[in-house]
Amino acid sequence: MASPRTNPMPKKYQADESDEEKGCPKSKEEHKSAYVQWIYRNGVYRPAGGAVAKIVPGIYTMENDNTGWFLSPCEFPSDKLLRLPGMPIEFILDQINKFWDRRELFENVGLLHKRGILMYGPAGCGKTSIIRLLSDDIVKRGGIVLMITNCRLSEEVLRGVRQIEPDRPILTIIEDIETFMGQAEESSSARALLSFLDGETQVNHIVHLATTNKPQELEDRIVKRPGRFDVIVQLLQPVRGAREAYLRNILKDFMAEREFQAMVNATEGMGLAHLREVIVAHYCLGHGLQETLKRLKGNIKDKLKISKGDDHGLGFSVDFVADEDR
Repeated sequence: MASPRTNPMPKKYQADESDEEKGCPKSKEEHKSAYVQWIYRNGVYRPAGGAVAKIVPGIYTMENDNTGWFLSPCEFPSDKLLRLPGMPIEFILDQINKFWDRRELFENVGLLHKRGILMYGPAGCGKTSIIRLLSDDIVKRGGIVLMITNCRLSEEVLRGVRQIEPDRPILTIIEDIETFMGQAEESSSARALLSFLDGETQVNHIVHLATTNKPQELEDRIVKRPGRFDVIVQLLQPVRGAREAYLRNILKDFMAEREFQAMVNATEGMGLAHLREVIVAHYCLGHGLQETLKRLKGNIKDKLKISKGDDHGLGFSVDFVADEDR
């Protein structure tokens, strides 16, 4: 997935008299203990003693400097988003909708209101699109999305966010989660990830969403322990209905129907990224269709075990990672 675009790094923050009037704390200790509201300056949100009661719903990266941590608004650069048949978006949205709607039931039994979802599968099978659609959904609910790049910083930020806004829906995104594990089983990176997912500093009203192209590199303690990731979704190559919907939405009436259907049939086993390249190379740049298909299929690694989906026309399955896949 392409990195989100962030606002330029603000100039070094220095508290002034106007900040003092707004109750902005001056020391790191105050930042840790006196979070009441937000202060918005130079395009980023910082925790403060009082200024902005609620952060604007949206997608944020977490950063820090010598004055403490702050949230910087960002956006995903992406093509037009589509809700394709056979993809798990409706299944995952249903899971998340039930989670938010049944918050009171968690409180009744004294359980933390949190959920974890892990998506895995080969590159180009729609994980990025699903992340974007889920992010849009949480923003419509008035929540915020936090892009996770540093687990230790993220723990501190989540504690601060909850001090300021205890009930705000939060979605965290951990892309390529295998890269957070480090080289050794007991690496500091692995410990930081596990602490972030279910350590002592957990917060309420949160969904953790993670992705990986390499589930075989994840340890059992990540993928086979509910409470860290409760639902694991394997994304397969798009089924025919999804390929046809994707290609038709972009190509519309620019191709004869016969040629279009031939393209849909010829792209069996290809992911969304491959379909996009077929459109770019063949339609936009004028390369031959067969030449393009041969090149792309030659680049698909055998170890991905191209799947045609199941008898129900789904391009995904819901399960823990099977032992034979690890």
